[in-house]
Amino acid sequence: MNKNGRAAVTGCWESEKCTQLKQELARSTGVYKRIWVSLRDKMEQMRQSTCGEIKTSVLGFGCGSVLGRVGRTASLHAMKVAWDAGITLFDSARSYGYGDAEAVLGEFLLGKRDQAVVATKFGITPVRPSALKRAAIPAVRAAIHVPGVRGLLRRESKRDVMPGHFTVAGLRASLESSLRQLRTDRVDVLFLHEATASAIQQQDLMAELDALIQAGKVLRVGLYAGVDVIDEAIANGPSTLGAMQFGANPFDPLVAKLAERNERAMLLIANHPFGSKVRVAQIRMALAAMAAEKMVPAELRDKLRHLDWQVLLEAILGLVLNGSGMHALVFSMMREDHLRANARAVESNRFTSADLALMRQRLLNSQRVPARTN
Repeated sequence: MNKNGRAAVTGCWESEKCTQLKQELARSTGVYKRIWVSLRDKMEQMRQSTCGEIKTSVLGFGCGSVLGRVGRTASLHAMKVAWDAGITLFDSARSYGYGDAEAVLGEFLLGKRDQAVVATKFGITPVRPSALKRAAIPAVRAAIHVPGVRGLLRRESKRDVMPGHFTVAGLRASLESSLRQLRTDRVDVLFLHEATASAIQQQDLMAELDALIQAGKVLRVGLYAGVDVIDEAIANGPSTLGAMQFGANPFDPLVAKLAERNERAMLLIANHPFGSKVRVAQIRMALAAMAAEKMVPAELRDKLRHLDWQVLLEAILGLVLNGSGMHALVFSMMREDHLRANARAVESNRFTSADLALMRQRLLNSQRVPARTN
């Protein structure tokens, strides 16, 4: 190429139009690179669990705080952080967020629904707050860290629901509302919310739930309940039931035995891994005692010697998810730093299966069962 030809090419490459094209190409390349990195990280970060036709991340995002103590914008951001961390299980309920939490989840899952596992619940009907109370909600959220405000909000939220609506008509109305707000034609798991032993004996209700499964509106039906009800349902419940959600109390021998009795391959989802400040303190105390005992393997003692929050978090989440027979664990994770710490605790857990088995047995043997919380 002669000098004039090279000059023409150089001039074209440096022209305003060509510069714009280069910038657009660079932006496009960056976007595709970010998408690939996001997908790659998502596949690498979060372990998956399979139960029959359901494949889910082992860690699930609980929507109990959506539009309660956390507003719409913050809720959507937390869902995005969870999704980017590889969390694909989202657990909501008709009653959450004064009846509107499912709408926020549906908004977030636009374009993602086929990659997500959506669980919701019926049986507790939300009561719409008055205009005055609704106007006060943002101010209460802003003061959430003031002592006493969180408890006040929790007590008020319990007053704004009506439990025990386990009727066929109530089921139909609740599910149609859920599908509409979630912007989907199906849910993967539908739980009876705070189910009672008598609810699973209602033949008309079980027949309607079977019909919903046959119609493709629900993949699995299950119970969200206390561990006593769950235990009875696993042993003697109708074949309609294919999923259970209950509190992950490591001190409760009945919880420890549920997976062993799960002969029908039900989807087992644990919740509330921390339970209360009292329970966390009890776990810390038991593990600290193990760190001082010569009968405990030296390697495990070393891991437990400095029980900072990250070590304790890995212990608590590991006890629920590793070697327990649980398919997933869901709880509220609205703060980005908490969510990322939880994901790290699941994916980079320092404790081996043998470690966790010893720790689990120690907790079961350490004391009588504290008060159960679902």
